[in-house]
Amino acid sequence: MNNRELFRGAAWYYAKYRRGYPDAFFKHIIKSFNLDKTFRVLDLGTGTGQIAIPLARYVREVVAVDPEQEMLDEGRSQAEKSGIKNISWLLSRAEDITKELGAFRLTTMGASFHWMEQDKVLEKVFEITEEGGGIAIISNNSPVLTDKGDDRYKTVVAETIKKYLGEKRRAGNSFYQEPKERFEVIIQRSKFQGFEIFSNKYQQRWTTDEIIGFLSSTSYASRRLFGERIDEFEKELRDKLLKLNPSGFFTETVVSEAYLAWK
Repeated sequence: MNNRELFRGAAWYYAKYRRGYPDAFFKHIIKSFNLDKTFRVLDLGTGTGQIAIPLARYVREVVAVDPEQEMLDEGRSQAEKSGIKNISWLLSRAEDITKELGAFRLTTMGASFHWMEQDKVLEKVFEITEEGGGIAIISNNSPVLTDKGDDRYKTVVAETIKKYLGEKRRAGNSFYQEPKERFEVIIQRSKFQGFEIFSNKYQQRWTTDEIIGFLSSTSYASRRLFGERIDEFEKELRDKLLKLNPSGFFTETVVSEAYLAWK
């Protein structure tokens, strides 16, 4: 994961422009795993803490793990601004966690799960999960990359990225590989039991600047990938979006899903 430098240079944008997860999601997993101030939570691939920081308010401790020091530093800064002091920030690949971390009631993973050696990670997580605890893997649909569906602005964004970076979707220093299996298939063949999907749909409004800021937070359109053409790209995309909608506002339907399973 590190060799691809998926999110190098993206941490500030990640913290500012990545949408968090809805309150309904946190309420559901807190209830599902009976979380309270006596329990510990492990957040793998934490990024800048979009899951770790909100959850920390409800549990004794969160251990937030990420292979990018830049992400951890930004996450720590965001936690401090929020007055959160019960998060430990650990530089590590998810695949390298050990029993030395102790036991956890819950392990959470966001979109980072895609980049992991998934079966290996679930096996390791199972070993450090308390009886009655489990996992929550959270997936949000991409707001701006796909050119499918009825949202015309998504097509504009996708086509403009392809113009500058090529037809093949980037993933840091490498290229994106479509997942071979759905998350639920991977989870269901693990040792975890009682598989459940929690789905939440809501409307998200973006401004032109927020769309461009979000792209800077991604592995497929971070600023460094454009090199000297970044200003040209951003100007062209902004002009196209404002031509499409002079108000500069764009709305999409977001589907957030949490895949839950228990030990």
